[in-house]
Amino acid sequence: MAEQGTTAAGPKSKRRAVLSREAILKAAMRLCSPEGGGLLTFSRLGKELGADPTAVYRHFRDKDELVLALTDLLIEESLTLAARSAPDHRHWRNWLSATAHAIRTVHLARPALAVLCATRTTASPAETKSVEEIIDVLHRAGLPVIEAAECYRTLLDLTLAFVQSSAAFLTLDPEAQAKDDAAWAVKYGLLPADRFPLLHQSSPRLTELFRNDEEVFRLVLETFLDGIALKIERAQRTG
Repeated sequence: MAEQGTTAAGPKSKRRAVLSREAILKAAMRLCSPEGGGLLTFSRLGKELGADPTAVYRHFRDKDELVLALTDLLIEESLTLAARSAPDHRHWRNWLSATAHAIRTVHLARPALAVLCATRTTASPAETKSVEEIIDVLHRAGLPVIEAAECYRTLLDLTLAFVQSSAAFLTLDPEAQAKDDAAWAVKYGLLPADRFPLLHQSSPRLTELFRNDEEVFRLVLETFLDGIALKIERAQRTG
């Protein structure tokens, strides 16, 4: 019996030793991926870690604190991906586009987490570095600091709003997704041309766009960046 008790205690002690903050965050990221089931609860987290769910509370007071920590990881991943895609700050348009697409890519890799994180603010070193960097790129491109800050906020909100919309759709069950798809492909496509001539003419393209959030985001982002280019031209003329 003594040997059995020693054997049972060994794995448990080892398990407690490896249940670090980093291990919890990695496990949470796995759970939030489509492969991990996309559902984040302390119960599932405990099973993923092979530990009692209450052990997570030694590192995070509650789920909200965990979500904020995960949000920070997404920000760090976005910064890394953006730096690889467009490292040269002098080409402001390419850099901003790469940054926005990096944010979108990283978040949508874990749709369930994106829904929770897209509206959060952490004020962490990674987040504040990102804010400073984007404002700096816009300011160096020719915008006054305040206008650069306004454009930063607009760009971020635009990007995260699209992220949350796409993520929410991806978390729907396949049947619900198929119904929405059919609404564009069938119902809109069958609208009478005499009553809805413009919708009738454009419904094939609208159906394509419904199936391609990435293309819609690219179109909106390019329009937004066109607006920033006009602001820069105006600032240069008046400055």
